[in-house]
Order: sequence, then structure tokens, then C-alpha cells
Amino acid sequence: MSFSTFPRLSSFRLLGSFALVATLSACGGGDNDVVLDTSRTLADGASVSYALEAGTYQAEITASNNGVNIQWVGGNCSTVSNIKTYVQTCTMSSKGQLTITNPTVLSLGGAEIVTIKLTEK
Repeated sequence: MSFSTFPRLSSFRLLGSFALVATLSACGGGDNDVVLDTSRTLADGASVSYALEAGTYQAEITASNNGVNIQWVGGNCSTVSNIKTYVQTCTMSSKGQLTITNPTVLSLGGAEIVTIKLTEK
């Protein structure tokens, strides 16, 4: 093998790598629109808020024990209380926020493990 073969081989490997990356990226199913994908533990009475720009969002939220309250500030969706599984699409007409609260029960309630996936539509 001569040294001139190696540059050609490297070019083919590089081209193959780009093709593989492009193929794998296309299999992602549109995850580029995911704004948030996280899990949080909320103590009794605690809340977490996420600032959002105007737009349409789908929220998928689950809570572990007794449920959480969900409020869209600046959005067209109603506030819901004590919900364990929530899937909803909401439109924010202006800047606003999504707030998730573990409601307190005389400061005796347990923590909630909350998973949150927020996708912009």
C-alpha cells in the first residue's frame, strides 16, 4: 500500500461518517422542538416555573403520588389541580410561564417526583 491510498481511504471514512450522522439525526423524530425534558422532586408546597415565549406548546407531565397543580400564565389553558397525568397543548398569546406546584396539605404532604416534557409545536 502506498501513502497516496490513505488520503482516499480517509475521505471515504469521512464521507461515510457524515452519511451515518445524517441518517441517525433523521431518526430523531423531530426532537429539535423539545424545549424541556426533565424530572424534578417538589417538596410539599414547592413549585417550579418555566418562562415561555409566545407560541404553541404540548406539555406531558406526570406526578408520582398525589398529583400537582398546573397553571399556564399567559396561555389559553385552564389551571388544573391534583393531577397525576397531564397531556395538553396550549397556546401562549404572549410571553408567559408554565408553573407546576405540589400543593401543600397542612405542611404534611409528601414530595412529588414530577417528569416534564415540553414541546413547541
